[in-house]
Amino acid sequence: MQILKSIACVGGSYILSIVLVLLSDPLLGALFPNDYVRGKPIPDSLLWASTGFFVLAAIFCAWVCAKTAPGRVLTHIIWFFAIGEIMGGGATFANWGKVPHWYSIAWLLLWIPAVWVGWKLVRRRDVGLIAETPQAQPELGE
Repeated sequence: MQILKSIACVGGSYILSIVLVLLSDPLLGALFPNDYVRGKPIPDSLLWASTGFFVLAAIFCAWVCAKTAPGRVLTHIIWFFAIGEIMGGGATFANWGKVPHWYSIAWLLLWIPAVWVGWKLVRRRDVGLIAETPQAQPELGE
């Protein structure tokens, strides 16, 4: 049963990242209707905006993965990271020449620190909770 929870944690977090990234296209289309037109090359400014959405989604989804991990959080984060890099490599290969090269490479490179930040956000909060837990203080005069 633990393995199913782990698969759901990592797989669900990665699927969430795909959904959030796919939702960024209609959002950018609504925000920049004159620049984001099918059939026309996408301006670099919108590609950078898309990359920003990607980084935020990756941080959030890594946080979700770490938060929902049923145990050994780092192992789950490493699997989440590895699946993302493998799928990102495949997407880079498939889209080579369809988008500027820097765009695909940036996503591959930015995935690494984004996942790390998402993991650290959970660790930082958990460490803070441990530090705030009151410990038994000896009474004066004991």
